[in-house]
Amino acid sequence: MSYQVIAFDLDGTLLNSEGKILPSSIAAIQQARAQGKKVVLVTGRHHTAVKPYYYELGLDTPVVCCNGTYLYQMETDNVLAANPLTAEKAKKILDLAYQYGSHVLLYSRDAMNFQTFNPHMEKFKAWADSCELAVRPNVRQVPDLYHFITSGDIIWKCVISAPSREVMLQVVDNLPSDQFSCEWSWIDRVDIANVGNTKGGRLLELLALWGVDPKDVIAFGDNHNDTSMLTAVGLGVAMGNAEEEVKQQAKLVTKSNDDNGIAEVLIQYLD
Repeated sequence: MSYQVIAFDLDGTLLNSEGKILPSSIAAIQQARAQGKKVVLVTGRHHTAVKPYYYELGLDTPVVCCNGTYLYQMETDNVLAANPLTAEKAKKILDLAYQYGSHVLLYSRDAMNFQTFNPHMEKFKAWADSCELAVRPNVRQVPDLYHFITSGDIIWKCVISAPSREVMLQVVDNLPSDQFSCEWSWIDRVDIANVGNTKGGRLLELLALWGVDPKDVIAFGDNHNDTSMLTAVGLGVAMGNAEEEVKQQAKLVTKSNDDNGIAEVLIQYLD
């Protein structure tokens, strides 16, 4: 099999438990690109939170952002395809989140916005501020998230988080599944986007633009929001740290994100 494209989830996959790309993965990716393979990042992150890794790898391909909500070209700041939330839907998320006492991170066109700090936001903001200015993610505290509903700004998705899983389930259970896509991106966080957005769906759209058959693609992931991608391509690879349900959806399971599993798979399967 001659694989032409390699797709990577970031958190828990290409990034190790310290939020860094392993040197072995960088070397294997550089070798793959030297062979003419395309490398694509397919992530739940906002594009500004992808920048540090995108430029570290020297990529030039579009990024699938916010679990497939939009396809973004980093160098030109162009949104190539998108399915954002409407203002009405964003308001419903905020209303329910506040009703049940859940924290909200709202992803607008160019920033990740929050009103109050919680432990996750303190850690995330500290990481963003530690990045070099040229690639620093845009994380900002705002007085009112409802402002974005009337401002006309694009709203990509909302992330809700709470110490109690039951709180988040109450929010999710009150969001109609025919209107919203809710994906658990971590044990204590749920990504809420417009219905129809998946990593796999947006990746397939990009592959069609390139004229690449999905069977000629390797994809790596670790979480439930990666399964649509892992099952859509020729070789879906689950990380060793992935949950069992995710591993069952993959064609191959490699080592954890703290080991050299990505490099070993690429060395074995690329020409």
